[in-house]
Amino acid sequence: MFRNYCKIAFRNLVKNKFTSFVNIGGLAVSLASFLIILLYLNFELSYDRWDPSLQQVYRVSRISARNYNDNPTPAPLAPLLQQYMPEVTAYTRIQPSGSYEALLGYGEKKVYQRDIVMADSGFLQVFPYRLLAGHAATAFREKGSALITPELANKLFGKEDPIGKVILLRNQVPFTITGIIATDGPSHLHASLVLRMSGMPDNNAWSNISFISYIRVRKAMPLAELEDKANRIFYDYHEKKDGKSYEAFVAAGNTPSLLMDAVKDIHNFPRFGNSPFKTTMILFLLAGLLLLSGALNSSNLSLVRTLQRSREVGVRKVLGSSTKQVLGQFLLEVSLQCGISLLLAFLLCVVTLPLFNQTFGLSLSFSRQMQSYTMLWQCAAALIAIVIISGVYPALVFARMGAVRVLKGNFSMGTTGKHFSRSLIVVQFAVSVFFIISVLVMAHQMNFMKHRDIGFNPAQVVQIEAMQPTREENFDQTRARLLRIPGVQYVAKTTAVPGSERLDTSSMEFHYAGNKTALTSVRVSNDFFLTLGIRVLLGRMFSEAHPEDQDNTAIINESAARRLGVQASAVGSQISYAACDSIPYEIVGIVKDFQVQGFDSHVRPTLYSISNKHCTYQSGGALLVKVGTANLDKTLVDINRLWETVEPGLPLHYSFLDDNFQRLFSNYQRVQYIIRVFTLISIFIAVMGLLALTAYVTEQRTREIGIRKVLGASVGGIVALLSKDFLILVIFSVLLAAPVAWYLLERWLQDFAYRVEVSWYLFVVAGVGALLIALVTVGLRAWRAASVNPVHSLRAD
Repeated sequence: MFRNYCKIAFRNLVKNKFTSFVNIGGLAVSLASFLIILLYLNFELSYDRWDPSLQQVYRVSRISARNYNDNPTPAPLAPLLQQYMPEVTAYTRIQPSGSYEALLGYGEKKVYQRDIVMADSGFLQVFPYRLLAGHAATAFREKGSALITPELANKLFGKEDPIGKVILLRNQVPFTITGIIATDGPSHLHASLVLRMSGMPDNNAWSNISFISYIRVRKAMPLAELEDKANRIFYDYHEKKDGKSYEAFVAAGNTPSLLMDAVKDIHNFPRFGNSPFKTTMILFLLAGLLLLSGALNSSNLSLVRTLQRSREVGVRKVLGSSTKQVLGQFLLEVSLQCGISLLLAFLLCVVTLPLFNQTFGLSLSFSRQMQSYTMLWQCAAALIAIVIISGVYPALVFARMGAVRVLKGNFSMGTTGKHFSRSLIVVQFAVSVFFIISVLVMAHQMNFMKHRDIGFNPAQVVQIEAMQPTREENFDQTRARLLRIPGVQYVAKTTAVPGSERLDTSSMEFHYAGNKTALTSVRVSNDFFLTLGIRVLLGRMFSEAHPEDQDNTAIINESAARRLGVQASAVGSQISYAACDSIPYEIVGIVKDFQVQGFDSHVRPTLYSISNKHCTYQSGGALLVKVGTANLDKTLVDINRLWETVEPGLPLHYSFLDDNFQRLFSNYQRVQYIIRVFTLISIFIAVMGLLALTAYVTEQRTREIGIRKVLGASVGGIVALLSKDFLILVIFSVLLAAPVAWYLLERWLQDFAYRVEVSWYLFVVAGVGALLIALVTVGLRAWRAASVNPVHSLRAD
């Protein structure tokens, strides 16, 4: 029996080639999209889950009045917690370089590398990295040790064994490779090289706030309990004043200073800050919506096919087949089609996954996911879901056909079937309209970000990475030498490079007019504002004609002036760091706000100064060189040649500021690209579903069309008659999708500090587009039916 059912199923697939192609093809494409995004979701959820013991690791952060979540913590904090908290078994303090690329050298080989982590001796006791070479107990014990990943080892040493090799950091500090580390999954801590710095933990003063601290506890604990114990110890042994108890301290309205993040949740669910998981879930939900559209299309096509096979059902029932047998046969056929779609989806995934990996900078692989069996049961669940969605209702219709009625030729879907089929069309087109609106709004926002005035001109401004001596004591000499190169117009330095991924966004407290306020502090040089073409609104810029600018003056931006509650009166007034208000700055100018981060962040109230003689020492950043457009290549060659004498042995490492800003938009551009693809797929599926239903309706009304033509109806009139009902369905779909799209897109746009409004005309464009697509699809099919000779239409069977 089962063998016969399979034969019948394959014969029907071959017999109805076009319908089968549309059905299986639509499902395969939507399934492939869903599976790739599902693979991406699984990858994101696997962060810091590669070892069970990571459940016991927590990151310690410190809350301050200026910066709500200030990850760097004092050097003695982690040792203090281990000393007085029995639950803490180990700790480590690290300084990750993140996107900053430092020079590494081995012999003649030199590479710039990001994701370098400075750590103390407890690193391997907290993070359970797997050692491919070396011994975990001793690999990181001695100062000057280095742990390296296989990828970086291959880049530096090729096929040589890296153990025992000595590398130089910035051509100065030697480190010996003592271990090769690897993980079995992604981690929030990107570490291509882990270095045991000689100065850690020698500088163990509370004023040394430059480490990210992690602790390991005996067993996983609730965050609230762990934070309470840590805060009590921190208060009792460091913050306590006047003998006041911790309870009295909290009761007085003070906020506890420490907070914890479970390491397994840092990437996707951090306590504070942005998370990429929101984008991941948006893509997953959209892919699920696309899969639903494909399943509904399959259901519609299956429902239409029941009409063509009604006599088959009648004959089967007359010959003794039960309703259960007919139902089983139809579900088998649907399952076979869905299974073929799943196989084709896997093939599509294999073809398109490299492109997806390249677009998102990932290395996703089905083979790795299948090894954990997670992907297997997820694929099985998806297959069962689409079989149920696409097959259950048509199968019930198919199985409940009355034999006598069918054999008389009176079978039709009935009112319920028609309503169901048309509802599917409405949902499918609603999905398409939603995607169209999303693409239009995203394109509008991206265009806005690309063309919005960022407050300065990043074109032809080169960011040069430089060592601290070059940026500080040797800056004037380096600047003078660079300015002698033809094509170099201005040279400046800053501790906050616009467009950089490594911006210090913390604030400092200042005294102004008897009040305290928090501002971002940035060190610059005289020509910083000239180099970037930033306009001065009031007062003046820094100038070599004013020697006092080196130590005693400051410039603020518009946002800072607003926060201080002044505008014109700010120029000439005094402001000072709260920690040393005996040495004030005179505000000599207010500059136009300019963007240093992406448009998902507001311009920060900022104070710009030149020297490091006031309270705090700020370094880092880079040199900025404004170059002319003429002979740009020669200018860069000359800068490179000069740099060989400025920092001997350190290759020139530079980028253009406009490229930096372009990278800030890359994540949004990738999402926009994926949704464009989803939009095309959803339109294709909706069109196929509409085509199937149009074919069914025209077949049902063949005699009516013939009679109308005999009575004088024109082809255009018949096309209009057949198209009217479908266009009404599309209008319903637009009305259904518009409010949902508006709500969700408004939520998405809330992530941007500077954004567009969701304009009504975008909905009109999407609606008109959907109507045109439907009109062309239905119109062509209706025109074909209306053009048939009425003699053939009215001919008796």
